[in-house]
Amino acid sequence: MAAEHVFKVLFFIQSAAFILFIINNSQSPPVMPKPAKNLTVQKPCDCEISYTREVFQTASALKIDDTEDIRGALSNCSLADVKKRPGVVMMTTTNLAYVDVALNMLASVKRVGVCINTTIIAEDNKAYSLLKNYTTGDPAIHVQITNSGEMDTIEHKRTHSSQYYGIMNKRQAYFLSLLEKGFEVLFTDSDTFWFRDPFPYFKGDFDMFLRGTTPTRIIKRTDFCAGFIYLKPTTATIQFVKTWTQVMDNNKKKGSYTPDQIVMNRLLKADRPVHINIKMLESDLFPWGPTFFNPSWQKENHSTVVMHASSIRGHPAKLKKFKEFGMWLVSVTK
Repeated sequence: MAAEHVFKVLFFIQSAAFILFIINNSQSPPVMPKPAKNLTVQKPCDCEISYTREVFQTASALKIDDTEDIRGALSNCSLADVKKRPGVVMMTTTNLAYVDVALNMLASVKRVGVCINTTIIAEDNKAYSLLKNYTTGDPAIHVQITNSGEMDTIEHKRTHSSQYYGIMNKRQAYFLSLLEKGFEVLFTDSDTFWFRDPFPYFKGDFDMFLRGTTPTRIIKRTDFCAGFIYLKPTTATIQFVKTWTQVMDNNKKKGSYTPDQIVMNRLLKADRPVHINIKMLESDLFPWGPTFFNPSWQKENHSTVVMHASSIRGHPAKLKKFKEFGMWLVSVTK
Protein backbone atom coordinates (compact mmCIF):
# COMPACT_ATOMS: atom_id res chain seq x y z
CA MET A 1 0.00 0.00 0.00
CA ALA A 2 2.87 2.37 0.82
CA ALA A 3 4.43 1.81 -2.62
CA GLU A 4 1.09 2.49 -4.31
CA HIS A 5 0.74 5.73 -2.31
CA VAL A 6 4.23 6.92 -3.33
CA PHE A 7 3.45 6.17 -7.00
CA LYS A 8 0.26 8.29 -6.82
CA VAL A 9 2.16 11.21 -5.26
CA LEU A 10 4.86 11.08 -7.96
CA PHE A 11 2.24 10.91 -10.70
CA PHE A 12 0.45 13.94 -9.24
CA ILE A 13 3.69 15.98 -9.12
CA GLN A 14 4.60 15.06 -12.72
CA SER A 15 1.12 16.00 -13.96
CA ALA A 16 1.19 19.32 -12.13
CA ALA A 17 4.57 20.19 -13.59
CA PHE A 18 3.37 19.39 -17.11
CA ILE A 19 0.25 21.59 -16.69
CA LEU A 20 2.37 24.50 -15.42
CA PHE A 21 4.68 24.10 -18.48
CA ILE A 22 1.68 24.32 -20.85
CA ILE A 23 0.31 27.41 -19.09
CA ASN A 24 3.67 29.17 -19.11
CA ASN A 25 4.29 28.59 -22.84
CA SER A 26 0.78 29.66 -23.79
CA GLN A 27 1.36 33.01 -22.08
CA SER A 28 4.93 33.67 -23.29
CA PRO A 29 5.81 32.47 -26.78
CA PRO A 30 9.34 31.04 -27.06
CA VAL A 31 12.03 33.49 -28.09
CA MET A 32 13.96 32.32 -31.19
CA PRO A 33 17.66 33.23 -31.41
CA LYS A 34 18.41 35.98 -33.93
CA PRO A 35 20.42 34.89 -36.95
CA ALA A 36 23.98 36.22 -37.05
CA LYS A 37 24.50 39.07 -39.45
CA ASN A 38 26.34 38.37 -42.71
CA LEU A 39 26.33 34.65 -42.01
CA THR A 40 26.68 32.47 -45.09
CA VAL A 41 25.01 29.11 -44.70
CA GLN A 42 26.66 26.43 -46.79
CA LYS A 43 24.70 23.44 -47.98
CA PRO A 44 26.14 19.97 -47.35
CA CYS A 45 28.29 19.03 -50.29
CA ASP A 46 30.29 16.06 -51.46
CA CYS A 47 32.42 18.27 -53.66
CA GLU A 48 36.16 18.13 -53.38
CA ILE A 49 36.65 21.77 -52.53
CA SER A 50 34.87 24.79 -51.07
CA TYR A 51 36.31 28.27 -51.05
CA THR A 52 35.77 30.66 -48.17
CA ARG A 53 38.22 33.48 -48.81
CA GLU A 54 36.51 36.42 -50.49
CA VAL A 55 39.06 37.03 -53.24
CA PHE A 56 36.81 35.16 -55.65
CA GLN A 57 33.28 33.87 -55.54
CA THR A 58 32.43 30.65 -53.75
CA ALA A 59 32.29 27.56 -55.91
CA SER A 60 28.88 25.92 -56.01
CA ALA A 61 28.40 22.22 -55.35
CA LEU A 62 28.73 20.07 -58.44
CA LYS A 63 25.61 17.92 -58.76
CA ILE A 64 27.07 15.01 -60.65
CA ASP A 65 26.98 11.38 -59.61
CA ASP A 66 30.59 10.25 -59.70
CA THR A 67 29.48 6.69 -60.45
CA GLU A 68 28.39 7.92 -63.88
CA ASP A 69 30.96 8.26 -66.63
CA ILE A 70 30.03 11.85 -67.48
CA ARG A 71 32.96 13.53 -69.21
CA GLY A 72 33.41 17.24 -69.75
CA ALA A 73 33.69 18.46 -73.31
CA LEU A 74 36.65 20.70 -72.50
CA SER A 75 38.59 18.36 -70.19
CA ASN A 76 37.40 14.91 -71.31
CA CYS A 77 37.42 14.05 -67.59
CA SER A 78 34.74 12.66 -65.31
CA LEU A 79 34.33 13.57 -61.66
CA ALA A 80 35.64 10.11 -60.78
CA ASP A 81 38.80 10.88 -62.79
CA VAL A 82 39.33 14.13 -60.91
CA LYS A 83 38.93 12.43 -57.54
CA LYS A 84 41.86 10.15 -58.35
CA ARG A 85 44.09 13.16 -57.64
CA PRO A 86 42.61 14.43 -54.36
CA GLY A 87 43.88 17.46 -52.53
CA VAL A 88 45.39 19.12 -55.61
CA VAL A 89 44.08 22.13 -57.54
CA MET A 90 45.36 23.71 -60.74
CA MET A 91 44.61 27.42 -61.01
CA THR A 92 44.92 30.05 -63.73
CA THR A 93 43.55 33.53 -64.29
CA THR A 94 42.54 35.50 -67.37
CA ASN A 95 40.72 38.55 -68.62
CA LEU A 96 38.77 38.64 -71.89
CA ALA A 97 41.90 39.43 -73.93
CA TYR A 98 43.47 36.07 -72.99
CA VAL A 99 40.43 33.79 -72.78
CA ASP A 100 41.40 32.07 -76.03
CA VAL A 101 44.95 31.50 -74.77
CA ALA A 102 43.61 30.01 -71.53
CA LEU A 103 41.28 27.69 -73.46
CA ASN A 104 44.18 26.66 -75.70
CA MET A 105 46.22 25.76 -72.61
CA LEU A 106 43.33 23.65 -71.28
CA ALA A 107 43.04 21.95 -74.68
CA SER A 108 46.71 20.95 -74.42
CA VAL A 109 46.06 19.53 -70.92
CA LYS A 110 43.18 17.51 -72.38
CA ARG A 111 45.38 16.19 -75.18
CA VAL A 112 47.96 15.00 -72.63
CA GLY A 113 45.17 13.24 -70.71
CA VAL A 114 45.66 14.94 -67.33
CA CYS A 115 42.53 15.15 -65.16
CA ILE A 116 42.88 17.70 -62.40
CA ASN A 117 40.51 19.84 -60.33
CA THR A 118 40.92 23.14 -62.18
CA THR A 119 39.84 26.65 -61.23
CA ILE A 120 39.90 29.59 -63.65
CA ILE A 121 39.52 33.05 -62.15
CA ALA A 122 37.92 35.46 -64.62
CA GLU A 123 39.07 39.04 -64.09
CA ASP A 124 36.06 40.61 -65.84
CA ASN A 125 32.42 39.70 -66.42
CA LYS A 126 32.79 39.21 -70.17
CA ALA A 127 35.58 36.69 -69.64
CA TYR A 128 33.46 34.97 -67.00
CA SER A 129 30.43 34.65 -69.32
CA LEU A 130 32.51 33.36 -72.22
CA LEU A 131 34.36 30.81 -70.09
CA LYS A 132 31.12 29.58 -68.55
CA ASN A 133 29.80 28.86 -72.05
CA TYR A 134 32.77 26.59 -72.72
CA THR A 135 32.92 24.88 -69.33
CA THR A 136 29.32 24.41 -68.20
CA GLY A 137 28.79 20.84 -67.05
CA ASP A 138 32.50 20.01 -67.08
CA PRO A 139 33.27 18.26 -63.77
CA ALA A 140 36.98 19.11 -63.91
CA ILE A 141 36.84 22.85 -64.60
CA HIS A 142 35.30 25.53 -62.38
CA VAL A 143 35.05 29.14 -63.53
CA GLN A 144 34.95 31.78 -60.81
CA ILE A 145 34.92 35.57 -60.99
CA THR A 146 37.19 37.83 -59.02
CA ASN A 147 35.88 39.58 -55.92
CA SER A 148 38.95 41.80 -55.66
CA GLY A 149 38.08 44.32 -58.34
CA GLU A 150 37.14 43.77 -61.97
CA MET A 151 39.92 44.44 -64.49
CA ASP A 152 39.78 45.76 -68.07
CA THR A 153 38.84 43.37 -70.86
CA ILE A 154 41.68 44.42 -73.16
CA GLU A 155 45.42 43.78 -73.02
CA HIS A 156 47.31 46.82 -71.77
CA LYS A 157 50.92 47.73 -72.36
CA ARG A 158 53.38 47.39 -69.51
CA THR A 159 53.40 51.18 -69.11
CA HIS A 160 49.80 50.94 -67.86
CA SER A 161 51.01 49.18 -64.72
CA SER A 162 47.76 49.29 -62.74
CA GLN A 163 46.16 47.02 -65.33
CA TYR A 164 49.12 45.09 -66.80
CA TYR A 165 50.74 44.22 -63.48
CA GLY A 166 47.50 44.66 -61.54
CA ILE A 167 46.14 41.34 -62.86
CA MET A 168 49.33 39.41 -62.03
CA ASN A 169 49.63 41.01 -58.61
CA LYS A 170 46.26 39.61 -57.53
CA ARG A 171 46.97 35.94 -58.04
CA GLN A 172 48.90 35.35 -54.79
CA ALA A 173 45.72 35.96 -52.79
CA TYR A 174 43.89 33.46 -55.00
CA PHE A 175 46.17 30.52 -54.38
CA LEU A 176 46.72 31.52 -50.74
CA SER A 177 43.00 30.89 -50.21
CA LEU A 178 43.52 27.29 -51.36
CA LEU A 179 46.76 26.71 -49.46
CA GLU A 180 45.03 27.77 -46.25
CA LYS A 181 42.50 25.02 -46.91
CA GLY A 182 45.26 22.44 -47.16
CA PHE A 183 45.37 22.04 -50.94
CA GLU A 184 48.47 21.64 -53.04
CA VAL A 185 48.29 24.24 -55.82
CA LEU A 186 49.72 24.37 -59.31
CA PHE A 187 49.44 27.95 -60.46
CA THR A 188 50.05 28.37 -64.16
CA ASP A 189 49.87 31.36 -66.45
CA SER A 190 47.41 30.89 -69.30
CA ASP A 191 50.17 31.06 -71.95
CA THR A 192 51.57 27.60 -71.21
CA PHE A 193 51.33 24.53 -73.42
CA TRP A 194 51.49 21.01 -72.06
CA PHE A 195 53.25 18.13 -73.83
CA ARG A 196 53.49 15.70 -70.92
CA ASP A 197 52.11 15.33 -67.39
CA PRO A 198 54.13 17.64 -65.09
CA PHE A 199 52.85 16.24 -61.80
CA PRO A 200 55.50 13.49 -61.49
CA TYR A 201 58.06 16.33 -61.26
CA PHE A 202 56.41 17.77 -58.15
CA LYS A 203 57.58 15.04 -55.80
CA GLY A 204 59.81 15.29 -52.75
CA ASP A 205 60.04 17.08 -49.43
CA PHE A 206 59.91 20.63 -50.77
CA ASP A 207 57.75 23.69 -50.12
CA MET A 208 57.72 25.05 -53.66
CA PHE A 209 58.70 23.89 -57.14
CA LEU A 210 59.93 26.71 -59.39
CA ARG A 211 61.58 27.28 -62.75
CA GLY A 212 64.64 29.50 -62.61
CA THR A 213 65.06 32.37 -65.04
CA THR A 214 68.87 32.42 -64.73
CA PRO A 215 71.40 29.73 -65.76
CA THR A 216 72.87 29.22 -62.29
CA ARG A 217 71.77 26.27 -60.15
CA ILE A 218 72.59 28.14 -56.94
CA ILE A 219 69.20 28.91 -55.45
CA LYS A 220 70.32 32.04 -53.58
CA ARG A 221 71.53 33.53 -56.85
CA THR A 222 68.62 32.42 -58.99
CA ASP A 223 65.65 34.48 -60.08
CA PHE A 224 62.50 32.40 -60.38
CA CYS A 225 59.37 32.69 -62.50
CA ALA A 226 56.06 33.25 -60.70
CA GLY A 227 53.97 32.17 -63.69
CA PHE A 228 54.40 28.42 -63.28
CA ILE A 229 54.72 27.37 -59.67
CA TYR A 230 53.75 24.35 -57.59
CA LEU A 231 53.10 25.03 -53.91
CA LYS A 232 52.58 22.62 -51.04
CA PRO A 233 50.51 23.80 -48.06
CA THR A 234 53.38 23.68 -45.58
CA THR A 235 53.62 26.14 -42.71
CA ALA A 236 56.56 27.81 -44.43
CA THR A 237 54.76 28.12 -47.78
CA ILE A 238 51.67 29.65 -46.21
CA GLN A 239 53.72 32.14 -44.19
CA PHE A 240 55.68 33.07 -47.30
CA VAL A 241 52.62 33.57 -49.53
CA LYS A 242 50.89 35.60 -46.81
CA THR A 243 53.85 37.97 -46.66
CA TRP A 244 54.06 38.05 -50.46
CA THR A 245 50.36 38.97 -50.63
CA GLN A 246 50.70 41.61 -47.92
CA VAL A 247 53.61 43.27 -49.74
CA MET A 248 51.57 43.39 -52.94
CA ASP A 249 48.61 44.89 -51.06
CA ASN A 250 50.79 47.51 -49.35
CA ASN A 251 52.42 48.45 -52.65
CA LYS A 252 49.01 48.88 -54.27
CA LYS A 253 47.88 51.19 -51.45
CA LYS A 254 50.93 53.34 -52.17
CA GLY A 255 50.12 53.41 -55.88
CA SER A 256 53.03 51.09 -56.71
CA TYR A 257 52.69 48.04 -58.95
CA THR A 258 56.03 46.31 -58.56
CA PRO A 259 55.68 43.00 -60.45
CA ASP A 260 54.80 40.05 -58.24
CA GLN A 261 57.79 38.12 -59.55
CA ILE A 262 60.24 40.79 -58.40
CA VAL A 263 58.67 40.83 -54.94
CA MET A 264 58.75 37.04 -54.75
CA ASN A 265 62.45 36.86 -55.63
CA ARG A 266 63.39 39.56 -53.14
CA LEU A 267 61.63 37.64 -50.37
CA LEU A 268 63.19 34.31 -51.38
CA LYS A 269 66.74 35.69 -51.45
CA ALA A 270 66.25 37.36 -48.06
CA ASP A 271 64.63 34.25 -46.52
CA ARG A 272 61.67 36.40 -45.55
CA PRO A 273 59.58 35.71 -43.60
CA VAL A 274 60.93 32.13 -43.48
CA HIS A 275 63.29 29.94 -45.45
CA ILE A 276 61.60 28.14 -48.35
CA ASN A 277 62.81 24.72 -49.43
CA ILE A 278 62.81 25.00 -53.24
CA LYS A 279 62.99 22.31 -55.90
CA MET A 280 64.23 23.75 -59.20
CA LEU A 281 62.47 22.50 -62.33
CA GLU A 282 64.77 21.52 -65.19
CA SER A 283 65.00 24.20 -67.88
CA ASP A 284 65.13 21.63 -70.71
CA LEU A 285 61.85 20.11 -69.50
CA PHE A 286 60.12 23.41 -68.69
CA PRO A 287 61.51 25.85 -71.31
CA TRP A 288 60.62 29.50 -71.89
CA GLY A 289 59.01 30.57 -75.16
CA PRO A 290 62.09 32.16 -76.81
CA THR A 291 64.15 29.05 -76.06
CA PHE A 292 61.48 26.59 -77.16
CA PHE A 293 60.70 28.38 -80.42
CA ASN A 294 64.38 28.66 -81.36
CA PRO A 295 64.95 26.35 -84.38
CA SER A 296 68.33 25.18 -83.12
CA TRP A 297 66.83 24.20 -79.77
CA GLN A 298 64.03 22.35 -81.55
CA LYS A 299 66.61 20.26 -83.46
CA GLU A 300 68.06 19.03 -80.17
CA ASN A 301 64.85 17.03 -79.57
CA HIS A 302 64.24 17.92 -75.93
CA SER A 303 61.56 16.03 -73.99
CA THR A 304 59.50 19.10 -73.19
CA VAL A 305 56.95 18.74 -70.39
CA VAL A 306 55.41 22.25 -70.26
CA MET A 307 56.39 25.24 -72.39
CA HIS A 308 55.75 28.70 -70.96
CA ALA A 309 55.53 31.46 -73.59
CA SER A 310 56.90 34.06 -71.21
CA SER A 311 59.07 36.74 -72.84
CA ILE A 312 57.01 36.35 -76.02
CA ARG A 313 55.37 39.67 -75.36
CA GLY A 314 51.81 40.47 -76.30
CA HIS A 315 48.83 38.39 -77.37
CA PRO A 316 49.43 38.74 -81.16
CA ALA A 317 53.04 37.53 -80.86
CA LYS A 318 52.08 34.55 -78.69
CA LEU A 319 49.25 33.61 -81.04
CA LYS A 320 51.56 33.80 -84.06
CA LYS A 321 54.13 31.47 -82.46
CA PHE A 322 51.53 28.96 -81.28
CA LYS A 323 50.04 28.75 -84.77
CA GLU A 324 53.43 28.62 -86.48
CA PHE A 325 54.42 25.56 -84.44
CA GLY A 326 51.06 23.79 -84.71
CA MET A 327 50.17 24.44 -81.08
CA TRP A 328 46.92 26.34 -81.55
CA LEU A 329 44.12 23.88 -80.76
CA VAL A 330 41.01 26.04 -80.40
CA SER A 331 38.73 28.38 -82.30
CA VAL A 332 37.29 31.01 -79.99
CA THR A 333 34.97 33.89 -80.85
CA LYS A 334 35.20 36.65 -78.24
